[in-house]
Amino acid sequence: MQKRRLLILLLAGAAAGAALIAFALPAASDRLLYNHTPSVPVGFYIRTHAPIDRGTFVTVRAADVAPAAARARDFEGPRDRFIKRVAAVAGDRVCAEGDALTVNDGFAIPRRVHNSAGAPLRAWDGCRALLEHEVLLLGDAEQSFDGRYWGPIDRNLIEGVWRPL
Repeated sequence: MQKRRLLILLLAGAAAGAALIAFALPAASDRLLYNHTPSVPVGFYIRTHAPIDRGTFVTVRAADVAPAAARARDFEGPRDRFIKRVAAVAGDRVCAEGDALTVNDGFAIPRRVHNSAGAPLRAWDGCRALLEHEVLLLGDAEQSFDGRYWGPIDRNLIEGVWRPL
């Protein structure tokens, strides 16, 4: 029993050490990412070469998709990024009207009028099919700051595709 506990402690220590080393290496955040927000499941993500498709986790630079919000929050550095899930791809019909967004006439995804600090959230409005080079990114949480507010984006703004560890 004591040997088993020692083995578990050694394995846990090795895993923690490997994670610390990975973060200490240059550009480690380009291979391993820790998400601490409820926008998508909290935890570690590893970069993959998977295709960008509906349901995949991707990262985008905050300053690229929401420049005014990034500037207001001093969130403009190269590592200041959002991790979101691809909710719609080319050909999907997205509609953002009033306090809701829909994809392919599915269920309504609520949009907030104000953020948690009480500041107004600027949102886009309209209905259209996404073009070949566009995607819509959403977080899993209702309070997520995502494509409900900044709209569809060009696929070229995606800096990485990730999978949970």
